Amino acid sequence: MTNPIDTLFNERNATRLMTHVVAGDPDLESSLDLAERMARSGADLIEIQIPFSDPLADGPTIMASNQKALDNGTRPEDCFKMIRRLRERVSVPLLVMTYANIPYRRGGKRFAGECAAAGASGVIIPDLPWDEPLPGLRDALRNRGIHFIHLVSPGMSDDRLKTVLGLASGFLYLTLRVGTTGAASGIEPRGLEFLRKVKSLTRLPVAAGFGVSAPDQVKRLKGRVEAVIIGSHLINLRRGQGVEAVESFLHLCKSSGNGRPRPE
Repeated sequence: MTNPIDTLFNERNATRLMTHVVAGDPDLESSLDLAERMARSGADLIEIQIPFSDPLADGPTIMASNQKALDNGTRPEDCFKMIRRLRERVSVPLLVMTYANIPYRRGGKRFAGECAAAGASGVIIPDLPWDEPLPGLRDALRNRGIHFIHLVSPGMSDDRLKTVLGLASGFLYLTLRVGTTGAASGIEPRGLEFLRKVKSLTRLPVAAGFGVSAPDQVKRLKGRVEAVIIGSHLINLRRGQGVEAVESFLHLCKSSGNGRPRPE
């Protein structure tokens, strides 16, 4: 069976939108509704985060969402149930995102089975380096047709980057800056230069994020990446203005992504 991520990226002349939801913030029903409405408003992939107490790759906004979800008593099994319900309502690829302690405590094979049963197409674990494999996890995911999505960052050495590119499948998650997630006013030149370098080394689709917070940034990345990742800004919008503001923003980004890229 073809992975939905592969089907999505078969059309290379389109720039997709990938969004981020922390399961359980502000509660499970609200995060389920948010994810569903994201899909209806233009999100092509949705990353569902299983909350963790020490989300190392995340900035203040997503850290606060993790803490809110944990304070609500959100457990991994609750998140898998939410993803399964979402899978019944939307057709876009869903990705499970969390930190290594969760699959480690549950066991790699069990975690992979839970991802498959929930209908996930990919898994993202930012703090699990390629050279520190969690026993059984990667093989179990591969055997179930689920992509393990690798992150690449401007701070990587050339040797490490080339090794990761050789292992990656589905798409690459490229961070446009070194550090943690969070909305930013612009895209760093260093991030764009790293993007050009990665694109010269691989034919895998690239999804770029960390700092995207405006339709103009989406437009700037069109034609340079296969997907743009928006996370913290959407959480801030939902907190401050409600889900309707998230929907409006995604509609704007979708229309911006369909325009011509802004020249450098």
